[in-house]
Amino acid sequence: MPREATSLNEQEKVFAFIGVLGVLFLASLNLTVVGPAMPRVIAELGGLQYYAWAFIGYSLTSTLAVLVSGKLSDLYGRKPLILVGIGVFAIGSVLTGFAQNMLELILARGFQGIGGGMLMSMAFTTIGDIFTPLERGRYQGYTGAVWGLSSVVGPLVGGFLTDHVGWRWVFFVNLPFAAAALWVITRYLPARRAPAVSRVDYLGGVLLAMAVVPLLLGLTWGGSTYPWGSWQTLALLGTAAVFGMFFVGWERRAADPLLDFRLFKNPTFLVANLAGFLNTAGMYAAILYLPLYMQSVRQASASGSGIALTPLMLGLITTSTLAGQMVSRTGRYKPYILAGSAAMVVALGLTSLLNPETPLWLAFAAMVLLGLALGPINSLLTLAVQNAAPRAELGMATSANQFFRQIGSTVAATIFGSLMSTYLSHHLLEHLGPSARQLPATAIAKLANPEILNSPEALERTQAALTRLGGPGFAQTIVHGLRLTVSGALSEIFLVAAGLSLLALLVVVQLPQLELRGSRPAPAAHPASSAADD
Repeated sequence: MPREATSLNEQEKVFAFIGVLGVLFLASLNLTVVGPAMPRVIAELGGLQYYAWAFIGYSLTSTLAVLVSGKLSDLYGRKPLILVGIGVFAIGSVLTGFAQNMLELILARGFQGIGGGMLMSMAFTTIGDIFTPLERGRYQGYTGAVWGLSSVVGPLVGGFLTDHVGWRWVFFVNLPFAAAALWVITRYLPARRAPAVSRVDYLGGVLLAMAVVPLLLGLTWGGSTYPWGSWQTLALLGTAAVFGMFFVGWERRAADPLLDFRLFKNPTFLVANLAGFLNTAGMYAAILYLPLYMQSVRQASASGSGIALTPLMLGLITTSTLAGQMVSRTGRYKPYILAGSAAMVVALGLTSLLNPETPLWLAFAAMVLLGLALGPINSLLTLAVQNAAPRAELGMATSANQFFRQIGSTVAATIFGSLMSTYLSHHLLEHLGPSARQLPATAIAKLANPEILNSPEALERTQAALTRLGGPGFAQTIVHGLRLTVSGALSEIFLVAAGLSLLALLVVVQLPQLELRGSRPAPAAHPASSAADD
């Protein structure tokens, strides 16, 4: 007998939601658990020059999979996409764990990224099928808590497995989680029939790939592997722009588009996606550079710098859960998004003041405030998009929200990386002081790499060389100057992130406050929205 997913009884909803949380934990854990293992991977497999590709390959395929899987799920249902995503992710994990060289590892990571993108997209979209809009506030809050928990646990698990079992188990550890999620989703998540007539926009998918791949590569390589003005970078960005225009032109006239651009006429969809794009900058400034502050400027250990994010994530878990509960009670999401956006501007402003002499309690307070700010933003912007989107396009709308956030994270990482490099090149001698005149040009060039402060071995070698050159006091002065330089660069990065978050706040002010539908979802407007049990 056909029935909507939202007609499940409470126990069935809870079990289905547990399966969704398992899927989300599986995908989000992979974003942080791999980092601690990569130095050991390089030491065993070689190929240091391809180090970044272990991350780039995953990012490329997962970004594409997020948007494509959203449209496919509108046509064929969430359950098949989740099951396929779990299978692809698990197979990719096994292939990565058995990789014998860097090429095999990179290809396996790219394959794994397809599954990871599908899971990330479907985890948020499926909540829209299980719960009514008014209920979603509470449960979207729980997804934010799971994401925060995985961010804290991931580096600890990755480091422990790498040190005590072996780096390959960082990938094999995904398998029991995948098996558990597979069983729960198969058992409790209802399936639905495909519509009588359904078309897949294959050309749109190809054009999207031809636009996104060179865009991400250009942003990743620009200013690091190649100069921004190099023909390589300009060719990649130009190719992305050309195929991006082709993609938009095709989608506007396609009968069943991969991304329906009419959604951008919806003010909620437009504002929420733009705000998510901008707010991602603040989040990635914290995730990427607060550990660098603790390790490079405050001399914390590698594990200690990772643990430094715990206050931020605890704050995120707290407000994500509480804001979700309040939204389900009041039916209003905009006040909490506004409050989170305003707090984010203040928190990033505080982090821009951090320096080597800042009391640690103030640094941790800024991290807690930033986490408290991020909690309602992350989960409730998705809720706003889902509530405003036609039910037949729920998957497309939710996936588009995740897609723009992922593009925002890449743009943010690019901007901040360029700011770091520019600041170091222009202000290093200023912070090193007059004593740096004794240093040869080659030594100054080496000091412009902040990684020296992150590696105890490299720092020890540098201090020894400086001591031979000018004595212990000279070495201490130069290292302190390098810490000041990194601190100044981080202050500039956090200040720019605060500016982007201020823009996001101004955008969020324009977010419409639509009524959250209560006990039943809106009537389906498309044959694709009908559901049936297995």
